Amino acid sequence: MERRKFVQTTGMALGAVGLSGFTTAKPRRKPNILFVFADQLRSMELGCYGGDQVRTPNLDRLAREGVLFSKAFSIQPVCSPFRAMLMTGNFPVKNGMVLNDHLLKNPTLYFAEVCKSAGYNTGYIGKWHIDGYGRTNCIPPERWRGFDYWRTLECTHTYFNSEYFHQDEKKARTWTQYDAISQTDEACSFIKEKSGIDPFMMVLSWGPPHDPYIAPEKYMKRFSPDSIRLRENVNDFAAAEQMWKESDTELSDEFIKNRERSMPGLQNRGNDEVKKWYCGYYAAIEALDECMGNLLKTLEDKGELDNTIIVFTSDHGDNLGSHRQYGKNMPYEESISIPFIIRYPEKIKPGTKTDALLAPIDMMPTVLSLAGIDCPDVDGKDLSDVARGKGKDDRDALLLIKPLWLSVNWITNGNGPWRGVRTHRYTYALKSDSLKPWLLFDNETDPYQFKNLVGDPAYANLVKKLDTRTNELLALAGDPENPIFFASLIQEERDKFGQPNRHRAFFPVYIEPGSGFKKYLIDQN
Repeated sequence: MERRKFVQTTGMALGAVGLSGFTTAKPRRKPNILFVFADQLRSMELGCYGGDQVRTPNLDRLAREGVLFSKAFSIQPVCSPFRAMLMTGNFPVKNGMVLNDHLLKNPTLYFAEVCKSAGYNTGYIGKWHIDGYGRTNCIPPERWRGFDYWRTLECTHTYFNSEYFHQDEKKARTWTQYDAISQTDEACSFIKEKSGIDPFMMVLSWGPPHDPYIAPEKYMKRFSPDSIRLRENVNDFAAAEQMWKESDTELSDEFIKNRERSMPGLQNRGNDEVKKWYCGYYAAIEALDECMGNLLKTLEDKGELDNTIIVFTSDHGDNLGSHRQYGKNMPYEESISIPFIIRYPEKIKPGTKTDALLAPIDMMPTVLSLAGIDCPDVDGKDLSDVARGKGKDDRDALLLIKPLWLSVNWITNGNGPWRGVRTHRYTYALKSDSLKPWLLFDNETDPYQFKNLVGDPAYANLVKKLDTRTNELLALAGDPENPIFFASLIQEERDKFGQPNRHRAFFPVYIEPGSGFKKYLIDQN
């Protein structure tokens, strides 16, 4: 039978069935995707992750009604590399984003491009930070990576009256409130507008609680330095002093003032500055939790709540003074541990918890699978079966990466490039320039990571085993573990685009260990 006659005959038969009292079922629309992430929010502060100083009822609700990954880690804990891994499903070496303010060079389709090709309305609101050079530049549509609805700025941490670009307008607009609140309002408007026949994929990227640790006054009033309980390892001065003594690279001139500005707070044994950080950090988290509540209410009002895959995470954590460290970019739990929660009652049983190891490269394939969308061949792993409680992750370790010297932590504490692994139990790291083992922690017996076991003879075999595993994972990631290789690529790119010379930050001068921190070590003793 000819195809046209077959279709006509089949259509008539189906019509007859309908007329005789049967109804033809409409094809089920694919679920919406709402992917929300904060900047520099470590998991242990949320109630659902055991925190008890911050009220997070809406985020806790997501965990109660969905799946919580207790061992989600930002494997290169800094902004741009995380965002690139999220949007590509690939390791930094493959997608090109090995450093903040660098260029994407990804060979596969992006997250939003895949969704768009599957019929989704796509939108992005908030901090982008994967365009390259120029944090306040207008980003042209050809670099929106599959997003159509655009309310975005490359990067800012000015949260009150911050600017953004509306679609392809060349002149920036201003968020009229604390920007996370205004951005959430915009996301709610998007949901109201796009709810209907076609599914939507919305990514909402909040800047807080990243420093400068500020929030609207009504949230700031909730916290006082006198009532804050600091993490036990905030007073681990010994770890920082050891780092200062071992630091063997000279800080480039442009960053010396940054170190001088940060060191008084890190050296203060009364923790006055750290307590202030905590207050602003906690206030910002409570503001974000209320924003999440507004998103949930909007979805509920539109009848889309249960037909939306809701994801919440963060790009990385925050040392926030633990081990006297500032910022991120360290293998410590405070830096790498991130929340990862998915609510989707169609496929995920409420109250599910898993200790499967999850990295940013796994987020795109996992969410696409839950949505019934084919994922390109990427480095990340589909953990949707784990999320549904029907499978186990067979991975024993995640690769941890810091490819270069330049970072906030190099400026404040002198730590250069490193690699390592986070297993279910241990954290191991080695220095990438000397290839010497650096850190080893047993996270079960020492959850605050006070005791570095790397020099303990009883753990020598474990160090060798984890070092071998690091090398195996480096090979899988295509990472040569060569700081000069990465520095050369970035310096060449910066020269091509006329960026200020930062040669001393990418190729630092080696000096006598500890000499760069000599005056601070004297102050401590």
